[in-house]
Amino acid sequence: MIQRFRQRVGEGTRTSLRNFLFGQSPRYYTILIIVTFLVVVGLIMVLSSSAIDSIRAGNSGFAIFISQARSALIGLVVMVIASRIPFDWLRGKIFWILVGAILLQVATVTFLGYSVNGNKNWINIFGVFNLQPSEVLKLAMILYLAEYLTSHDREREFSNTWRNPFVVSLVAIGTVFAGKDLGTVLIMVAILVGVLMFAGMPRIWFWRILAMVAVGVLFALQMGGSRMGRIMAWLHPDWPDPNQYNWQQDHAMWAFASGGWTGVGLGKSQLKWSWIPEAENDFIFAIIGEEGGIFFSILIVGIFVWLSYVLLFTAENNRDMFSRYMIQGLMVWIAVQATVNIAVVLDWLPVLGVPLPLISAGGSSLVMLLAAFGLVLGAERQYGNSTPRRAR
Repeated sequence: MIQRFRQRVGEGTRTSLRNFLFGQSPRYYTILIIVTFLVVVGLIMVLSSSAIDSIRAGNSGFAIFISQARSALIGLVVMVIASRIPFDWLRGKIFWILVGAILLQVATVTFLGYSVNGNKNWINIFGVFNLQPSEVLKLAMILYLAEYLTSHDREREFSNTWRNPFVVSLVAIGTVFAGKDLGTVLIMVAILVGVLMFAGMPRIWFWRILAMVAVGVLFALQMGGSRMGRIMAWLHPDWPDPNQYNWQQDHAMWAFASGGWTGVGLGKSQLKWSWIPEAENDFIFAIIGEEGGIFFSILIVGIFVWLSYVLLFTAENNRDMFSRYMIQGLMVWIAVQATVNIAVVLDWLPVLGVPLPLISAGGSSLVMLLAAFGLVLGAERQYGNSTPRRAR
């Protein structure tokens, strides 16, 4: 019996991999290749940028890289599984997925959660691994919005069609806000607004949401911590900076300056030697600029732009409305988060603590993004048009 079970599992695994890798559309392979490339670049840059911090912490120089590689392997398995999920089955479970994600996020603001860099946005699962529930909540919110808007597609003239998903999403965002993770809150707000706008949200609702976001940001700045100090230091770089709020951004610019057009070479960064704390996380793009140069940095930016375009094109040419909204939500997630991260590193925005998608160290973020891309590949496989629509 055990041998028969193993045989069935092996056959099922081989079938899933064969269907995952062969006989798909050009858009399917384009997304898969871009995502794989960014993950590989991320692993290389995490190894290069984290070795010094790992050794200083008393660990092996490969410690953070091994953790990230393990997350990438888990994420790839999850991506294959997600690409095979029937959407009819998935849509019936989305409400409970959202509820579960919200409860996980609520757990972070209790005694179960702990803080990282001032944001109480993490929990430890059974003492085995750490989880950032806000990353789960991003995907759950996208799925919820896609399902609700699809189910109420013929009721767009009713105010409830826009109010209900806004209120539910606001509850989800509020749980992240309670953990003081303002960067993640802003990304989730962008996802909410982006999906609703793709669905044809009336302009009056856009201005209402914008006003509420402005009030929420002002309230967040009064909650204490270093937020206001960071913003003032960013707005007035010539002022004295005794708390060194501009430390990371100043040294990030030095990294780009020392890298020049072609870079100093892989592994040869000087700024990762404690000049940019935790360089493998939110400021990994600075190490990319130093070691790979401006040319390679522009290439990475171009690939994110290309990926965003391909996702929009894939959504436009999908027959299933739920899939369309889901893909558009992921596109907003990737495009906005990458833009914010790069803008922070280049000193165009104050520090917000937002990682570079698929590249920065962080297991929760990587696994959930790969799960989301697995769903996109599944949507393209199940409902993608073989003949692209002509531009109108």
